[in-house]
Amino acid sequence: MMEQKKYRQAEFVSAAERRFRNRFGMTIFLLIFLSLFVSCTTEVTLAVQPDDSVNITFEGGAGQAFTKMISSASGNPDSIIDVDSVTYELAKAGFADVKVNQKEGGNVLINMCDKKQTSYIFTSGVIKSEKGKLSAQIKRKSLEDFYNTADEQTRSTLDLFLAPVFNNEYMSEEEYLEMVASFYGEAAAKEVSESIVKINLISKDGSKQSLNYPLAQLMCGF
Repeated sequence: MMEQKKYRQAEFVSAAERRFRNRFGMTIFLLIFLSLFVSCTTEVTLAVQPDDSVNITFEGGAGQAFTKMISSASGNPDSIIDVDSVTYELAKAGFADVKVNQKEGGNVLINMCDKKQTSYIFTSGVIKSEKGKLSAQIKRKSLEDFYNTADEQTRSTLDLFLAPVFNNEYMSEEEYLEMVASFYGEAAAKEVSESIVKINLISKDGSKQSLNYPLAQLMCGF
């Protein structure tokens, strides 16, 4: 049974590796976006504006293992991101008023706007807005829909997580973390296991809801 599990994980990793190494390449941009979710707490805030546009604020920072990986790949030990590149990619994905800042200590702050609620955040059903009221529908089906309807750049970023939920696979969190360790190393897997994604939803009337999800749980589709 143990050998069968290891074979299945190796087969999954091999397929994932071929998908984003051969087809996309592990670009610095993709590695950055992976790393920004692998911090103690990554915080995403969505706030509905009077004109029904949605302001989105993202704040996160890479853990030591992923920071080292990025610095090694980029040859720049002083900064984990290229602000201009990240700004360009987000604007190309359809977000407006994109502002990217790297704060002291390595945390990255991103502000942007979804003016018509037409990004994959809404079309997938992960987040819903009804009469200015935001709600989260973060389930296996909505996560799969987010991946399947996303553009190629977004999908290639998500592929870096080796997430079973995006590949029609079912794994326990333990199995998933073992797989991450086999690909990125034990230190990186530990960072993933400790990472929390916090989502703040601020509706048009000013009411606020905060939700916390362990990153590994999200990647396994609950």
